[in-house]
Amino acid sequence: MKGKVLHIAPTPFFSDRGCHIRIEGIVNCLRELGYENTVCTYHHGRDVDRIDARRIKPIKGYTQTEAGPSGYKLWADWRLLWLCVRQAWKDKPVVIHAHLHEGLFIAQIVCLILFWRTVPIIGDMQGSLGGELDAHGSFKKKGFLRRPVRWIEEMLMVTADHIICSSTQCLEKIKSEFNVLDKKISLAQDGANPSPEISRVETEILRERLAIPKERTIVVYTGALLDSKGVGKLRAVIKRCATYPELHFLIVGYPVENMTPFIEKYALQDNCTLTGQVDFSVLPQYLSLGDIAIDPKQSDAGEGSGKMLNYMAAGLPIAAFETVNNRQFLPTGTLLAATTAELADLVKALHESRPLRNQTGKSNEIHFIEHYSWKTTKSQLDNTYRDILA
Repeated sequence: MKGKVLHIAPTPFFSDRGCHIRIEGIVNCLRELGYENTVCTYHHGRDVDRIDARRIKPIKGYTQTEAGPSGYKLWADWRLLWLCVRQAWKDKPVVIHAHLHEGLFIAQIVCLILFWRTVPIIGDMQGSLGGELDAHGSFKKKGFLRRPVRWIEEMLMVTADHIICSSTQCLEKIKSEFNVLDKKISLAQDGANPSPEISRVETEILRERLAIPKERTIVVYTGALLDSKGVGKLRAVIKRCATYPELHFLIVGYPVENMTPFIEKYALQDNCTLTGQVDFSVLPQYLSLGDIAIDPKQSDAGEGSGKMLNYMAAGLPIAAFETVNNRQFLPTGTLLAATTAELADLVKALHESRPLRNQTGKSNEIHFIEHYSWKTTKSQLDNTYRDILA
């Protein structure tokens, strides 16, 4: 073994979210590179095979697993800090790999407490802190917090030994906004596993279980059902496509309470299927049902897009907005939408043309294989860790 890596994950890992999929992928890549990994995380969430997760003591009432603010998070992070101090004291890690801004803040306090040990900190960023809070609506009534949040983010970027980013856009955003030197920042892009072979029998069984008529063209969405993820736009697209009875929206995610009232209000029960939370390990089966995939997120906060990679791996054509991130992720020449109306029109166009669906889906699958397997991420991590530990 090359040494122990302590991962700080201030989130209920694992809860079938894009952020957690990245954490799992990074840990697996580092294990394959010869590092021993321990993940310190919240008390709730699901254990994952081959990942050593150490959890804080349970916090009564804190059961939220979806992304977004929570009144319990400060208390959870306080407990996580002392869990990480004890684990760092015990393990003597060669690197502290801090996921997300909260994780980076906790890592720096851990190193202050254990000041006589020199442990490099790698901050693993999946987007901008200010951009994420803005997407969740945190600044709507508290605009005065924008400047302090920026100061905190700048301090975190400057004091980390190295920053890795999940996407090229995130990297460029951090470099330009916080003047991070090239030698202190690098790319460890989001990845995904190739989609496994799903038999036609398995697909038909799942379709029957979900009671989706065979003649429908299925538009699949996977991910958190939050406005910060574009669910408001998704609702608008579904409403605009209601005049197309051949279209069926398969919505794989949670909390379903953010979609159910809308579906009931507009009597769209025959046009939509809500699955609720689905174990990530069976996600390929749900994607195999899809004819079209949709990503309604329009924010350009620098986040990667795990769902986009899984869509491409499954060979699906994707209806998405024209953003810097989407333009970088998808093959050159991909049709993208500027408005909600155009996004709905793009879904309709893909529905009406099977050759266009097949051509676009195949192009996405080839693009994924060439650029976005975890092998690429592993190579990027290897270079970064060699430099840090040299």
